Amino acid sequence: MAPLPRMYHPICLIETYVDNKLRVNEDAQMILAKISQPLVVVSIVGPFRTGKSYLMNKLSRHRGGGFSVGHTSRVNTRGIWMWCVPHPKKPGHTLVLLDTEGLGNMENGDKNNGCIILSLAMLMSSAVIYNSTGKINQDALENLNSILKIHYNILHKASVQEEKTQSKEKAGIPSSISPFFVWAIRDFTLKSEVKGYKPTTDEHLENCEEDVATRYHKARRQNEILKLIRRYFPRQKCLFFGLPSSDKQALSRLDQVPERDLQTSFVSEAKDFCKFIYEEAPAKRLREEQIMTGSAFAQLLKSYVDVVTKGDIAHLERSMSDMSMEDNRRAMSESVALYETKMEVQQVNTEEEFQRLHEKSLEEALHEFEKKYVEHDMSQPEYLNQLKKDLLRKREEVWKILENLSWNKCEGLIQRLMCDVDQALRENKYHIPGGYKRFLKDKNNVIKRYNQEANKGVKAQEVLKDFLDSLEEIEHIILKTDQAISAKKREQPKDINPTDYSQLTKYIQSYQLPTGRFDRILIQLFGFTGHGKSSFVNSCLYILGNGRFQDKAGEGVSHGGKTMERKAYELSDAITIVDNRGFAKLGAPEAWEIYAQLCNFAPLNMKVDWDKSIKMRNDLLTQKSKEKKIPDLIVPVLVYSSEHILSKEDFTLIKDFLKQAQKLTGVLPFIILTKCRTESELRNTFTRMGMENIYCIENYTISDHLPVKEKHLVILNFLRDILLCVNFHLQECINFQTQQHEWTSFLKKMANESLTNQT
Repeated sequence: MAPLPRMYHPICLIETYVDNKLRVNEDAQMILAKISQPLVVVSIVGPFRTGKSYLMNKLSRHRGGGFSVGHTSRVNTRGIWMWCVPHPKKPGHTLVLLDTEGLGNMENGDKNNGCIILSLAMLMSSAVIYNSTGKINQDALENLNSILKIHYNILHKASVQEEKTQSKEKAGIPSSISPFFVWAIRDFTLKSEVKGYKPTTDEHLENCEEDVATRYHKARRQNEILKLIRRYFPRQKCLFFGLPSSDKQALSRLDQVPERDLQTSFVSEAKDFCKFIYEEAPAKRLREEQIMTGSAFAQLLKSYVDVVTKGDIAHLERSMSDMSMEDNRRAMSESVALYETKMEVQQVNTEEEFQRLHEKSLEEALHEFEKKYVEHDMSQPEYLNQLKKDLLRKREEVWKILENLSWNKCEGLIQRLMCDVDQALRENKYHIPGGYKRFLKDKNNVIKRYNQEANKGVKAQEVLKDFLDSLEEIEHIILKTDQAISAKKREQPKDINPTDYSQLTKYIQSYQLPTGRFDRILIQLFGFTGHGKSSFVNSCLYILGNGRFQDKAGEGVSHGGKTMERKAYELSDAITIVDNRGFAKLGAPEAWEIYAQLCNFAPLNMKVDWDKSIKMRNDLLTQKSKEKKIPDLIVPVLVYSSEHILSKEDFTLIKDFLKQAQKLTGVLPFIILTKCRTESELRNTFTRMGMENIYCIENYTISDHLPVKEKHLVILNFLRDILLCVNFHLQECINFQTQQHEWTSFLKKMANESLTNQT
């Protein structure tokens, strides 16, 4: 809210000229126009030389200066003077004090001019103080009547127009221009009693009116005065002031006399008067529910003058109506601006989010208008209907802006993310064996990075869909090219020498699966802890890598393995080897987790917990069944150290596991016997189990990793044989969905059996 303009002294608000014309002082009007606070407008009227200015200076609480106080019989106040001060009791309000030219000014050529000025003051005020001296008698009523007669004649038309169905006597003055009436009686010395007790000030006013009415019941004019007072002032108050001082010289310069030199009772009465006006004088209202601000008051000043000088009450009504309409239009504009601000400050990424934000912002904007709406010829529902239409148009504007911003941002983002892919397309880097898989990987990486980008806006999914649609033809060409090239690559060259290290390595590294059918070959290593699975992974990476040994998988220690996770390592674009957590025995509860690893239901590169709850296991199955992606071709491999004696119990358990693994994957498991350089009885044992692919392998270790051709060739031929096995199984028509369902049923059955055994 704008601060109150600083006023150090009063200023003339309504000027009078020799031709008795009234004019609004533009400087005063500009001061009012800058006040956005509600106004409490208090004016003082009455005969001249009755001390009106003194009371107004008291109300201003300003020490030194103020309204001019006369010391002679000449009139000091001409026209209407204004002083705007912060309201002492109502924060956020401005107290406007109006001091008027008094009645009985003989210097004024037109005897009615004073009444017109006082009528104007009452029209502009929310509270009017009628200042008189002596007691309430016929003369006092006559003086008041001289003011109200003109004022009532001017405003009576408004009363009749507002209440056409009422009689003239019952018609009242509109409450928005009917001020609170306070009769301040100065130099009052009468000590009256009514029926044995001293009446209050208000009772005294009523008693005096009744007394006058009784004594002058035949004088119709006096009765009309009393009716007019009651009709025009719904709220009335009478306050008395004793003599300020017995010193006549002090009375002639009252504004200069310190309070300590005045009568104690008068000082107290003056303080009570100020307190009453501060607390009881209401805010000025434009209409019943609309409090008037300084800027609105400034706009109506000329209309107020026209009412009392031309009798043009209709012009005031039009001005008030225009102002109300302007206020409502402003409130509508502010509501639209509020809506727009609410819609812009919050990021939305879907149309549903936008609609929810619209509905919330619409509700707040309509509520804001309802708070600011002022009574007008056009009803509030009519304004609200128009506002809703304006807000819906604004919604469409905001939506179009958000669409354009989002579209441009998303297209720019995709262009940046596709730079490397576009370069690879220009250089035909996807027209090679495995090119389709590489293209899908790069495309999915673009999609992943695109989805990770925050605040893409409302067109994010639509732009992504258009982008993916634009790649369909390119993707189809890459797929066909890859299939044609890979079909030839999968044919085993007749001249590959199983003892040729270079040929074997090249074949394994360049091997490609049929494009789009399987994602990769997953070589799954199983076995007891400490039997050499991790060392075998290190050996494969060493042989197919850059010729430098690294302990990537982590070797086991002498007292057992240390792999607690299910870790995956890429041997080539098509081959991934998985080091599954080793088990202590092939029994519950390890069994369920072992088969979950085998079926690729357990997450890769995460810790394996043997003791999952039944609920956790079922949740894992449910989650896995919902996944939709290209399946892996699983090859089960059992790793067993020849240093360990195979007991009858372990023989039975391992045999059952190998048979079940073949049943689930469709692939006969491969057997790796570590620390076994020559033929052994252990090899024959696994042969009796029905295993065909058995390999005696000496792993490379941290302490022994010097390259040996024989070690290399055994591992390379093991990997070559796995690829030959894969080529054989690729001729089969495998229904992955059926296989997935069988795996899920098998694991659910195991979980239920485990629960039954526990209970």
